[in-house]
Amino acid sequence: MVGRIYRVKKCLNYEPSTLSGYPILEVKLYNLRMEEFSQTLRIPVDTGFEGSIMLLNEDYEFFMIGELPREAWRTYRTLVGPITMRVARGFIEINGKTLETLIESPLAGKGKRLLGRELLNKLIVVLDGPHNLCCIT
Repeated sequence: MVGRIYRVKKCLNYEPSTLSGYPILEVKLYNLRMEEFSQTLRIPVDTGFEGSIMLLNEDYEFFMIGELPREAWRTYRTLVGPITMRVARGFIEINGKTLETLIESPLAGKGKRLLGRELLNKLIVVLDGPHNLCCIT
């Protein structure tokens, strides 16, 4: 295969950081009742996170209506040891496309906002590093 041509719908500039910028996607989130989360989020793309969406604990409270039973929660191995994540069903909208997804937040700790591989594998995302752009088709 020689290559592919992608027609992107939207590109966002990388967020600045200390050494180099990082890619982000702009998303709207909905809980299981299809109530919209209070803000549109610009969430970092993190291929090191195996799950779909990780949120701060205070964000996660909005999605608890769709929380899965404890036996369905996930545990990830990290450098600091295993971390158990609460998991809820929800929806994400990216460029007008809505997908059902899983939303996670650590049982212990503050959490952070990340888009992980489980969600990214459902999308075509183009990272244009030389131009510091993260684009979605």
